[in-house]
Amino acid sequence: MTEVRDLSSLKVAAAAIDSSCQFGLFASSKAYKKGDAILSESPLIILKHPSEPDKVRSQFDKSCFAAKKRPSNDQDENDDNIIIDLTLPASSTKDLTAHHIKKLKGLALAAASYAMHRPNLTDETKEKLFQLYHPSTNNQGDGVSDDEKSALKLVNQALKICQKIAAPDTSLNRLVQDAKGADELINLLLIYSCNAFEGGRIYHRLSRANHSCNPNAIVCGSSSGDDDDVSVLKAACDIAEGEEITISYLGSYLYAGYPTRQRVLKDSKYFTCQCDRCSSTVHSDLASCLPCPVCHPRTGRYLDEDVMFDEGDEGDLTVSYATPKNGMIAEERSIECKGCNKITSFNPNEQSMRKKKEAACVNYMNKAEDKVYDRLEGNDSVTSNGSDGDKNLDVEKEANEQFYEMATSICGAKHWTTHFMNLSLIEESLANFQSTFMSMGQNAAEDAETMEELLTGIAEAADGTERAWMYASGLNLKTDPSQWLFDYTVGLARALVSLGDAKSQQYAAQWISKVEDYAEAFESDGMQKVVSSLKNAWKRHTSSEGEESDKKRQKICKHYITSTLCMISHAGIRTYLVCFIRASLLIMNPAVINYQHGQHEQLMEKSSRDPL
Repeated sequence: MTEVRDLSSLKVAAAAIDSSCQFGLFASSKAYKKGDAILSESPLIILKHPSEPDKVRSQFDKSCFAAKKRPSNDQDENDDNIIIDLTLPASSTKDLTAHHIKKLKGLALAAASYAMHRPNLTDETKEKLFQLYHPSTNNQGDGVSDDEKSALKLVNQALKICQKIAAPDTSLNRLVQDAKGADELINLLLIYSCNAFEGGRIYHRLSRANHSCNPNAIVCGSSSGDDDDVSVLKAACDIAEGEEITISYLGSYLYAGYPTRQRVLKDSKYFTCQCDRCSSTVHSDLASCLPCPVCHPRTGRYLDEDVMFDEGDEGDLTVSYATPKNGMIAEERSIECKGCNKITSFNPNEQSMRKKKEAACVNYMNKAEDKVYDRLEGNDSVTSNGSDGDKNLDVEKEANEQFYEMATSICGAKHWTTHFMNLSLIEESLANFQSTFMSMGQNAAEDAETMEELLTGIAEAADGTERAWMYASGLNLKTDPSQWLFDYTVGLARALVSLGDAKSQQYAAQWISKVEDYAEAFESDGMQKVVSSLKNAWKRHTSSEGEESDKKRQKICKHYITSTLCMISHAGIRTYLVCFIRASLLIMNPAVINYQHGQHEQLMEKSSRDPL
């Protein structure tokens, strides 16, 4: 059982928002084991519901969507598309950043959705909804923080925009033009900003769970997967009776460094986190470890290559890492190295050139973190907005590679920026694998080259994912690293299974073993079946093919080798066949082998017509 408690008189580690009406969720009458379901709940309301985009659009003047029209064959209509298409008045967005404008668009859509749902809400639902925490609308009060004032300023901007662009005779227009309705909407948007889960879902109890950067609970979907709107709160670790139940509002940024976590929370939820992980005064920002500048002097701002990549036991060099203090700016983030027992602090007025050079790495790290965060959020100048999809994908991939190289060369192999950018590249690689693999079979020489590239990509993905696992485990969080790395690990296993040979599939099973327990405790029944299928693929491979299949494979490869030797002086055909040999030995995929065997027969027929 859980209990909602007023925290105004309690000192709680995760209490991050100053408010006289702060609440928290507690394990009131029992303890929980890892994976236990704590509560299951349907939302009070869903704002920006993906099933009603046309209705949401109808709340705005048609001119708001005149500038950009989606292709008639684009069936993937969702909130992101509406945000992209929605055009706000130029007078309301002057001097605003793209990120700020996107937030205003999101609030406008939430306002339109609420206006549509409002007539059907019961008094009980409205009462529960407006009991949820939200900043005071009196931004002059002594207890109102700067973050809360920023939230109020933003929703007031959104209200004014809605008053300008709401279509006549719509629910939204009637709401924003009425004084009481406008006040109600401001409170609603504040509640939405501080309490909504992904997809605009707002809950009565779940929304009262406070944030921690080291949470003890996770919000999951229903195990059956039949009801997308039901969310289940599960224990990420053992929770004692009476302990506060906390979750993360950060998504993947839970695994980022202190200043980035604070930046995300201030920007999205309007508070400064004071949890145990954030309030520590020792050198404890494990996510931001970087090679010690005293032990490993830099060339300019960049690390030497052997230090940069840190091959660990495989390398000839032992890299010493320094851990920063929690802080937002370089001056607050002194770093401590356990190897040399030196503390390095950034001081712009430092007179010693040696110390100034050593300390500059902290400043370089701060700047690299800001650049990577902007890149991940699409706020950088590189992000493309053109219409040429393939060209844009190439530009994005090249940009991610450049940011990865920057992060590695400045921050080293164990810093969060390096792992985040590498995972972006892995995500692109795995997404591209299946489509590329299935398109093979038209040109032997190209297939062989493509397969080598794919195998190289899989190897790099495996190496990067393994490093990310080691990094996440080293943060010593209560949550399982699978929460962050589940999709990457399953994607890698899928790629390995697709190769078709038993050894690749056994390797896939080793990867799946990392996330198997997590899937059983936190994923849906459907995903658990996927995990089980990937884990056991090599067993099905062995039992279905048996000795007969092995003999077939050996016979085909023998044919290729014999044919190559027979036609060794015929350069064209020899090259063609060698490519097939290399591909077949690498792949051992039944579908590809069958195709290649057909090509082999055609080549043999050609060689008989054109004897050597």
